[in-house]
Amino acid sequence: MARKLKKFVIPSAFGILGVSVAIALPFMNSEKKVDTGYKYTVSEIKEKIFPVINEVDEKKPMKPFLEETVSKTKDYYKKEDSEDVQINSLIYYEKTYMPSTGILYSSDEKFEVVASYDGKVIKVSEDNILGRFVVIEHINGYKTTYYSLSDVAVSEGNEVVKGDPVGSSGPNKIEGSLNNNLLFETYHDGYLMDPEDFYNIDFNQEN
Repeated sequence: MARKLKKFVIPSAFGILGVSVAIALPFMNSEKKVDTGYKYTVSEIKEKIFPVINEVDEKKPMKPFLEETVSKTKDYYKKEDSEDVQINSLIYYEKTYMPSTGILYSSDEKFEVVASYDGKVIKVSEDNILGRFVVIEHINGYKTTYYSLSDVAVSEGNEVVKGDPVGSSGPNKIEGSLNNNLLFETYHDGYLMDPEDFYNIDFNQEN
């Protein structure tokens, strides 16, 4: 036999229902305010997310290292720069001043050197002054050279993508006081170019 609810239960249930409706009504009446706030929040999130996605998708070169401890020791030499700027782009070696053909990066600690952009390793060799080096050929006549490596992680003929290990920082004779260096050179159609300009190339537009 089905059990009946006691009489005092039924009014209580209606009482609870009434309280619930009373609580919900203010929110129902302010639906537009809540909806507006929600849309504003979503808009804020989208603005923060989209730039990150674009940054991942953009096909631009990166600096040839990841560690924050790495700093720029020598700038790329430009004739049009002021005398003050040029001072930091001159290399003094064996009582002779020479223009820096790239950017010299240095650190107190050994750091990993990575490929600045996708390409093919076309040369692995050693220079008497600058130490071991790797040359990577990229599309549309661009090349990058990584000098002063203490060890090399690639071989000639290897295909690399941006961020792949190339080797580790090492010594050279132009910065004898520092043991962890990287001289980074960039070329276009056989001519030297400022690595800072190379970093800004959008290879989506180059294709």
